[in-house]
Order: sequence, then C-alpha cells, then structure tokens
Amino acid sequence: MKNNFFEDLSQRGLIYQKTEGISKVFDKKTTFYLGIDLTSDSLHLGHLLGLVILKRAIKYKHFPIVLVASGTTMIGDPSGKDKERPILPREIIEQNKKKITIQIKNILGIDNFLILDNYNWLKNLKVLEFLREVGKFIPVNTMLEKEAVKTRMQKEEGISFAEFSYQLLQAYDFLYLFKNYNCLVQIGGSDQWGNIVQGIELIRKKTNSQAYGFSFPLIIDPKTGKKFGKTESGKTIWLDRAKTPPFEFYQFFINISDELIPTLIKFFSLKDLKELKELENKWQKNKEQRLLQKELALELTSLVFGTADARQAKKVSEILFEKSNQKLSQADLEFIKNSIPHQEIKSENFLLEEVLVKNGLCPSKGQARKLINQNGVTIKEYFNKYFLIKKGKKEYLMLIKK
Repeated sequence: MKNNFFEDLSQRGLIYQKTEGISKVFDKKTTFYLGIDLTSDSLHLGHLLGLVILKRAIKYKHFPIVLVASGTTMIGDPSGKDKERPILPREIIEQNKKKITIQIKNILGIDNFLILDNYNWLKNLKVLEFLREVGKFIPVNTMLEKEAVKTRMQKEEGISFAEFSYQLLQAYDFLYLFKNYNCLVQIGGSDQWGNIVQGIELIRKKTNSQAYGFSFPLIIDPKTGKKFGKTESGKTIWLDRAKTPPFEFYQFFINISDELIPTLIKFFSLKDLKELKELENKWQKNKEQRLLQKELALELTSLVFGTADARQAKKVSEILFEKSNQKLSQADLEFIKNSIPHQEIKSENFLLEEVLVKNGLCPSKGQARKLINQNGVTIKEYFNKYFLIKKGKKEYLMLIKK
C-alpha cells in the first residue's frame, strides 16, 4: 500500500527542495533524520515546524531520528549568521541537551523515534583519518559555493576554519547514520540544503549508494520581511514556559495576520487537509472571528504545553479580548501574570497616571490623565489583590498587592 506522507507534505506546501526519486522512498517505512544544534537551553518556534513534520511522519509509520548535535554545536553552524558564534563550554552544551531532549519528547511522545547525539561518534575521530576518509571526497570549490560561506567571506572578519569545516562534519553525520541506522533521508530548513546535498554526495562517493533529502521552506513574515517566530517587537517565541508563558504563546498565534494564517495552519496543524479546507471556508465568511487563528493557537499550545494550559489560555483570552460571560479565577490571574506587564504594589492607594507612565502605557502623566478622563482606561479589582488595568482594546497591565 502506498504511503502518502510525502504527498501530504507536498500538498501542504512543505517541500521546498528535494532530490530526485524521494517520493518513492517514502512509499514504504523509511528512517530519516533532522538535526538540531544546542546553542540555547530551549527550542524556539523556528524548530517547531521540523518537529511537527516528524510527528506527522510517525503518524504515517515512518521512523524519524532527531540528532541533538552536541558535537557540531562545539563548532557552530555558519548558516544564517553574519558573525561567528561564541564557543560554548561543554558543560553548557550538555545542560542545553538535557532541556531540549525533554522538549522533543513532550512534542513527539515516547515511542517510534530515536534521539541520538553526534558527539558520541565525532569525539572519536582522528584528524588524519577524517581528512583521508571525508575531506578527500568533498571539493573545496563546492564548500566555497555555499551561501553562508560566501556571505561571511565578503566580510572583513571572514570565516574561521572551524566553521568552514562544519559542513564536513554534517556530511559525515549523514554517512554515519546511513551506515549504522539505514537512514536514507536527511531533512532540514531550506538554509540547510547545501549541507544536505553535501552529505548525499559523500554517501554516493563512499558507498556507491543513493541517499536522499528534502528541505522545508523558511517562513517569512510578510509584515516584517523577517523569519517567522518573533513578535513585532523582536521577541523570540520559545517552547519553554519560563521564557514564553503558554498564554503569550497562545496570543502570538491569535494575532497572526489573515495574510499568513492559511499557510501556517497547513504547515503546523496535524489535522488532515480536508478538515482544514472546511475550517478555511468558514473563516473566509467571517474573518473577524479569527477562526483559523484560534484553531491553530489551541492546537499548538496544547502540543507544546499540554491540553490544560491550552484550554486555560483560550478561556482567559476570551474573557480579556472577547465578550465572554466567564469570570477570571485567581488561578487564571496567576496564569497570565508573566504574559503581560505587571507590578507589585504595597496598597490599593496608587496614582493611576503614574502607573501608566511607569509601565510604558502612556508617554506622560498629562496624556495619562487625558486618557483616563476620556474613559480610555478601565480598572478591575479581583480578590482584593489583583488590579487589572486595560488601555484600549488589547493593552493590559496587572498590579499585584503584596
């Protein structure tokens, strides 16, 4: 029976570049891999699309490998960087690995995939052996053609030999996984395509065998022209509740533009395309209701943070930004506290105009008083402890009495 995984990705617009014949490879159960560097202690929204593709692959009975690449993190990938990354201590990389591994398992589950670390085989490589067995098969001119290398070489500081060699190590990773895990395919964002092809070529030259690869598109926000995954103010959306609370994560997707949401829901949602088409038809009739944004916000918040947090985010969002008859509980107020500006106060006797200026909701006390007199600011007290201040339709500030 034909497996429709690759066809599904194609219909969603998720295939950006591909090697010839790859669709037939996925007609049967296939092992493939996605690499993730460990330069931070958390994954961010830019990583989520790759993980959703892996989760969809598991649904279609394929077997993904997630390569948490602590070995190559010690070198640094120059792709998409205009200057060299700082070298991280080994112990920091290990700490990042532990946290990111937990995040991967939270998203993918516990079965039908494998997490590997390339440090386990790269640490045993000897320089002369590596140059003979790998370096000899990869021409320098093809390495120089990589966009990341060309961009960096045009700058005064250039590119170090360490970062220049990153693509050799990534190619070796693919060769190692091909030989030891029968891994036939590497996937990654379109900025990784050159590295993917390098690995395919190394496998062909070393084993006289065919390996494959495909890339998925990098999402560009039409508003900013920058990579999708940051707020308008430039704040990164993390997959860690300590860095991006679930309510803030939920609201990020609620506020996705109508221009971008039809593409994003096809990319990120695990719902089948028929169901998504029906949702889009309903959304087209009344875009102000933001049906697609709400569906995606709920689904992804649930995937990353769990169903309970997603439902609470939905409830609080409806109370704050829509005409809902529900009431905020003390748990709801604590839930949103870190997602909006908040300030501790000693008593309820505070000057509202001073609070508005101090927290950036108004530029001056004069404008704050004018706004208050025009009923542009409302304030509600909850449980004799929380004071929720609302400016306009969407700006909130919370005061918390000690």
